[in-house]
Amino acid sequence: MKPVTSVSQRTEMATIRKRGSKWQVQVRRGGFAAQSRSFSQQRDAERWGILKERELDLLESQGRVGVIVCDITVGDLLRRYLTEIVPAKRGASREASMIRVLQRAAFVNVKADKLTPRQVQTHRDFRLKTVGPATVVRELGLLQHGYEVARRTWGYEGLGNPVKDVEKPKLPRGRTRRLAAAEEELLRQMAAQAGNRNLLPVITVALETSMRLGEIVGARWEHFDAEARVLYLPTTKNGVPRTVPLSHGAVKAIGDRDGQDGLIFNTTAEAIKRSFIRVTRRAKIDDLRFHDLRHEAISRLVERGFDLPSVMMFSGHSDHRMLLRYTHLKARSLVERLDQVENSSIPLETS
Repeated sequence: MKPVTSVSQRTEMATIRKRGSKWQVQVRRGGFAAQSRSFSQQRDAERWGILKERELDLLESQGRVGVIVCDITVGDLLRRYLTEIVPAKRGASREASMIRVLQRAAFVNVKADKLTPRQVQTHRDFRLKTVGPATVVRELGLLQHGYEVARRTWGYEGLGNPVKDVEKPKLPRGRTRRLAAAEEELLRQMAAQAGNRNLLPVITVALETSMRLGEIVGARWEHFDAEARVLYLPTTKNGVPRTVPLSHGAVKAIGDRDGQDGLIFNTTAEAIKRSFIRVTRRAKIDDLRFHDLRHEAISRLVERGFDLPSVMMFSGHSDHRMLLRYTHLKARSLVERLDQVENSSIPLETS
């Protein structure tokens, strides 16, 4: 079937086509983003086309070129965000999973400009019954950003952001789980027997460098320099590449692997996490998560006397304030240094 052209007096603006069992109408006009929608009945498509053209006429008369009247639901907004925004982001798979969760929310069929903070609060409280505060904060943050993109990029100029006015769940204080010497010895013994042969060297690198698990399993041979004892990370969580100094233990853990190109560790973060859980259960090590190894590694660096800027080179933190919870360890090491100075009668160096 040939496409049915504009259903208004002004031609080349609204186009209606039969697509399968649906009638798709698309409205185009210079200075405005194209708008389209599908209907079961042709007459409904024609009415919608006329309505959109009149809205654009009004916007043009007001000098508001580029503005789009909101006619999308929250679900439409999420689908477009998933298609256009998520693929270009790091952690796209995780964001896609969060969008799938939001697409099951009670408000998904509500018009985007009609969503209220109260509805978002109800969803927040419902989610908190099954997941932790950090998960809910990330989901709400994604929805909030979706509204900002719709307003700033997609032309929905008058669209408010109901998520901004919703109080976010308070995050718990960061975990302070330390790894005891006996636990570490047992953990290494059990990891050496694990089915995933990557587990032990990954644990070693984590404890020696404070690198994130995703950074470790994403490390590549071409970025490893055994002689200089550094590992270059072109892609990190905060988007800033960094070069990580490596201890002799970390170099050995990597150097013992077979390979010259590609990934150093032929495994995934999820596989390591699952193997780590099995090993800690068999070893009867309670309440220890893989991410706790990063906290342990940072604590050890501070205890060894590294200042916070140096620790940031290892850990990849972009804001020193994220490391302030380790300052009590630094104070303890300074007390020990004071004792050494007082006992040796050597003047304390100042800078």
